[in-house]
Amino acid sequence: MPLSKTVVKTGMGQLALVDLPVPNPGPNQVVIRTTLSTICGSDIHILDEFPMPPGVPALPMGHEACGIVEEVGPGVTSVKPGNRVVVSCLASCGFCENCQRGMQAICQTYGAPSNLLFGAQGTFFTVNGAQLSLAPIPESLTDEQVIFAGDIMSTGLAAAENGGVSCGDVVAVFAQGPVGLCATAGARLRGAGLIIAVEGVPERVAVAKQLGADIVVQPAAAVDEIMEITRGRGVDVAIEALGSQTTFEACARVTRMGGTISSVGVYGAHPELTLPTTVNFWNRRIVTTLCPVGSDRLRRMMMLVEHGKIDLRPLFTHRMKLADALQAYELFKSRKEGVLKIALTP
Repeated sequence: MPLSKTVVKTGMGQLALVDLPVPNPGPNQVVIRTTLSTICGSDIHILDEFPMPPGVPALPMGHEACGIVEEVGPGVTSVKPGNRVVVSCLASCGFCENCQRGMQAICQTYGAPSNLLFGAQGTFFTVNGAQLSLAPIPESLTDEQVIFAGDIMSTGLAAAENGGVSCGDVVAVFAQGPVGLCATAGARLRGAGLIIAVEGVPERVAVAKQLGADIVVQPAAAVDEIMEITRGRGVDVAIEALGSQTTFEACARVTRMGGTISSVGVYGAHPELTLPTTVNFWNRRIVTTLCPVGSDRLRRMMMLVEHGKIDLRPLFTHRMKLADALQAYELFKSRKEGVLKIALTP
């Protein structure tokens, strides 16, 4: 097996591109040869906010990828070498109590955070729980059409699903980064009557409208404008897709009595969240969502793509080679040049 050119974290906020050995797959593992990868907002949280695991000098990065099955380990029958696959960002066994309850994202066998896919920003990477953690890509679909099924598409749509968005609902989606844009698309799929997106970056505003936003308001005036648009009623569902105290608090201020805050933000840098004291938060619901994963979830996401219900390719604003991944990280973190997602290819 050749070496894998892989992006690794070497310390807080520090990255390197190194050659790593590719081990032979063990039980329920698969080795994938990467054909497309990308950088996720969660990668930035991992890079800048979470300490290195004890005794780990280099942490392989990346958890969104498509590829070709190179080698399968014992117990894997769902795919074979040569299959094109998309991979879930979290591994699951299918047998533990949580998996049997439909909560594969918090599989007890692999356990958080080690259930996160690592190394997908490399020429090869290994998938744990491979029997249930990846799915073959239909021949009619490209990698760019389906890669987001493994993470942000599933997460964004789940924000609308778990928020209980129903036909005719008024929905506000705070922040139109990649996950927020997927949540906007999810609200449209769920039949929302009015979708209000909160975003100030012109390029993101344009994509939000393309994916389903009816109105886009600026963050600084969002609460007042949303309350004016809803004639003081508030929204049925407010989706928090950034992971900050400011956006969480704004969601609380615009959610109607009996409504729901659906949060998919990552609050890694925040030791606590507080509700605004001026909001009497009676009879409202707060739900949080970790990306739904597993082969059936991947299949369902790709069905939506295959039959024209959703197209997330507009999220790809830049395309770069994996060899230039360190520069890609700098661009992604800067949020310059209208960057949303960067397609990384070998």
